[in-house]
Amino acid sequence: MVGGGERVWEMKIVSWNVRGLGGLEKRKEVRDLVREKTPFIMCIQETKIQSCDDFMCSSIWGAQPHAFSFRPSNGASGVGLLYGILRRWKSGFQLVVNIF
Repeated sequence: MVGGGERVWEMKIVSWNVRGLGGLEKRKEVRDLVREKTPFIMCIQETKIQSCDDFMCSSIWGAQPHAFSFRPSNGASGVGLLYGILRRWKSGFQLVVNIF
């Protein structure tokens, strides 16, 4: 609580262009970063993967309760299409993302 009774939240947000999340070593790097920084929200760009399920997310985020959304890779370098986006946040909250 702060002076007038307002709550102040420290919210860590991590964004990383991983250039591929298919390999085990890259997933370990992401998992290590999650452990070190404990972000509230994590956005991963250029995943270059076609699917993402609960098992894969748990292998990255660990046992922390979480929710995620995933947009698969679509296209190749240089053609202006999505490379795959994965967003993760602590469970119990709703994440709304507007892309302009």
